[in-house]
Amino acid sequence: MNKLLSILLTITILFGNEEGSNYFVDNFLKYSTFYTSVSLNAPFEVQSRWEVDVDNGTFLETTKENELEYNLSIGVRKLARFKYQAKGKKFYDGSEKELSDVATIGNVSGWEYLVKYSSIRSFGEEFVDTESWVRYLGDNYVIKGGYTNFGRQDLEFGQIDARWRKPLGTNWNLTLGGSLRGHPAYGLFPFNDWLAGSNGQWWTLAYGYGYSDEYWFEDLNDNGIQDPGEFGSYEWYDEDGELIAETDDEFYEYYYGDVINLYNEEEIDKLGYQWESSLVIGVDYYLYDKQYWVHGWASIIPISKGLTDYAFIYETGDIDFDIGLVAGYKFNRNIGIFGEGRYLKYFGIDAYELKAGINVTIF
Repeated sequence: MNKLLSILLTITILFGNEEGSNYFVDNFLKYSTFYTSVSLNAPFEVQSRWEVDVDNGTFLETTKENELEYNLSIGVRKLARFKYQAKGKKFYDGSEKELSDVATIGNVSGWEYLVKYSSIRSFGEEFVDTESWVRYLGDNYVIKGGYTNFGRQDLEFGQIDARWRKPLGTNWNLTLGGSLRGHPAYGLFPFNDWLAGSNGQWWTLAYGYGYSDEYWFEDLNDNGIQDPGEFGSYEWYDEDGELIAETDDEFYEYYYGDVINLYNEEEIDKLGYQWESSLVIGVDYYLYDKQYWVHGWASIIPISKGLTDYAFIYETGDIDFDIGLVAGYKFNRNIGIFGEGRYLKYFGIDAYELKAGINVTIF
């Protein structure tokens, strides 16, 4: 926090002038909102699972209980609303999301930004969700830099755009320029290489993550030897020595997937961020009337060139894109319909959302 305050103070001083006005305050801090919030929810109740204890003739419950769900959000924003957007709540809590926030062309010229970070645990999964950016919109150009991490879709990237802008009438905007994108090494699965060199001994990978096993068998005649027809397998223990699985099959089904994911993440992290330069073409359309509105945008990346060894490799004809649409229509004062959606496809990963509905006001 001290470092952040020092940076803000330094920028404030650098952008100040002799007349007493301050570029940083006037263009970045003025009309901005800082927020932080915490929400807690009871965990999702999972379906009970049971195993049969053949020796004792009883049932053992093996249900994995989910932990408390939470959402910790922190952010700062300075955004001009489009006319179709309703005025926000009295307080921001991080749950606000307007799909049009990511459109290339904003509603006003100058600086706008959105910085949002959320740490989430939901349905037993923990992940980070953030989409932060800063943009300067000029009369004939637009510059935008951002960082996105969609934990649910496992999509992370940073991006800097510099585009020429050509307004066409009052509704259309065309943009053309270049983009520099950084991302983890996508399209790789290091576990396959490890497995190929393991002579099929898949279980040895689990040892490196604190798991241990112990062989057992059903000694039906109490002779201390596993005779033909006597079933045997391995019990598995976590790093605290707690029994978590009574057979290889159970461990493989419920725990080994986590081991594979951890190994892949660690090996990919060792490769660092990968970089590529791209051509980007954009089109934005905005039409507003009190009875109806349409707001659409698209950024198409038809050509990309990898700048590092493990940059994403595209198949012939593959393109990346980010497209969105918001629309609404009021039949009268009482009835209206709306729809909005966004489809982002980067590095072979799809992230999309769609929402539609009808509003009926009774009075």
